[in-house]
Amino acid sequence: MRKLLVINADDFGYSVVRNKGMVECFQEGAISGVTMMVNGVAAEDGARRAKEVGMPTGMHLNITEGNPVGKMCTTLTDDKGHFLGNFGFTEALANGTINLKEVECEMQSQLDLFETLMGQKPSHVDGHQHAHLLPGICKIFGSVMKENGVRSTRCPYEDLEPGHVYSWAADAVKDLDSFFKTVVEQAAQAKIVMKENNIWATDKFVGLQTMGSDMTIERLQRQITRAFSSVENDVITCELMVHPGYKTGLEGGCGDGPDDFSRSPEREHEMSVLRGKDMLEFYCSQGIEVVSFEQCCNINA
Repeated sequence: MRKLLVINADDFGYSVVRNKGMVECFQEGAISGVTMMVNGVAAEDGARRAKEVGMPTGMHLNITEGNPVGKMCTTLTDDKGHFLGNFGFTEALANGTINLKEVECEMQSQLDLFETLMGQKPSHVDGHQHAHLLPGICKIFGSVMKENGVRSTRCPYEDLEPGHVYSWAADAVKDLDSFFKTVVEQAAQAKIVMKENNIWATDKFVGLQTMGSDMTIERLQRQITRAFSSVENDVITCELMVHPGYKTGLEGGCGDGPDDFSRSPEREHEMSVLRGKDMLEFYCSQGIEVVSFEQCCNINA
């Protein structure tokens, strides 16, 4: 049985120091690739760094934070021109005030900008704050990605550990347990839509309960072992979602400044855990191959 683990670092392009930390992680084998926010203030810096070291880079579609890159975004933004935020967008979508054509146009605009930055369209795209999973958005996402030749995405159907007490709180997320349970439910439905559009996702996922200070060596190893033990295939694939990097100072974000999480020690904590010899030795001892999304797709083709 082959165990293939994609260790993907989100939010590439958010700040120069974040980019620097992720590249260091990649060069040390702590991550296998990144997904870039093309509306991040350091997206150009990130694209340059990724190409210099040959780091696999996908796109982190962002329709909830910062500024859009397209022009048709009237219903997606507030009076300052910023996206509505995770819960603001979800509420507006539920109220029927989001123009879905604008969502489609913004997706295409971000794909086009990625191509300008990286010289090619991304083969992997996932969603910031899992917005690509939302009912009403998921089908648009699947269709647009298929048209652009995207091969893989994220479906975070994690086996959540019951009774987990989160040691951190994201901005405006008051009930993480309820939020993540909803994400997992939406992911199960999203995988059906992605399959219809010939877009691949890993068998399992880890990352919702291992962010920031919730990332411990013990918990990571336990969750990864559990993920690989829950599927009986000759080849088992799993994505580990991570957020490493040096903490952002005053410069960063996606046009409306850096958030609290990016300026906290949480990102550097993740980087320290992922780069430590305990995790690198764990992968070897468990026969886990750390690979990119592209490699996974090729193996499962």
